[in-house]
Amino acid sequence: MEPTTQLSQLMTLTCRGELAEPPTRAAQLMLTISALFAGLALSALWGIAAGSSSAALALANAYKVPMVILLSALTALPAGVVALRLANARLAASDLISTFVTSIFGGTLVLATLAPLVAIYYHTSSKAGVPLALGSVFVALATATLLFARTVGRKVAGQPGRAASLVPVVILVALFSAALLQYVALAAPIIGEVNRLSGGFDTVFAR
Repeated sequence: MEPTTQLSQLMTLTCRGELAEPPTRAAQLMLTISALFAGLALSALWGIAAGSSSAALALANAYKVPMVILLSALTALPAGVVALRLANARLAASDLISTFVTSIFGGTLVLATLAPLVAIYYHTSSKAGVPLALGSVFVALATATLLFARTVGRKVAGQPGRAASLVPVVILVALFSAALLQYVALAAPIIGEVNRLSGGFDTVFAR
């Protein structure tokens, strides 16, 4: 499959939640791998923009941000697959994983789209730069969550026990977010200035 075809299919999956013709298992695997690597590359662009106040920080973010996302996904996936089995959901584990990875691609696409704006404000506004960078992360998380839930909902539409398929979605999103919070703290600094996310759970929920 040519790279341009894969990218076109990824965008179709991201925007519509499904392809006109269901892909073969091999094609689905290739799309999942492509979505993963494309998402990591897009997140690196955001990392460079968020750390652009320093050349060293921008260079470090080019691998730290993708690593944070990858480790967070790997941390959350086992629990999601177990929840899928325990809930007796009408969804294959391969479909859950591919949908999860594709939703991450959608979220990182939002990050990359907002990266130029983050860089501009980071260099021109002492008040708006950091809030905008953090806000873009929350927008990307919300987008990925909506894409994930929508696609899973479409895959099990009309099947009995449809609600059970949303259980692993909730668990995956919750664990991914929780892991992301701590990996961000371990990888800090990502944004040049110290913020509440820099210390992970302890600082976010400090009284």
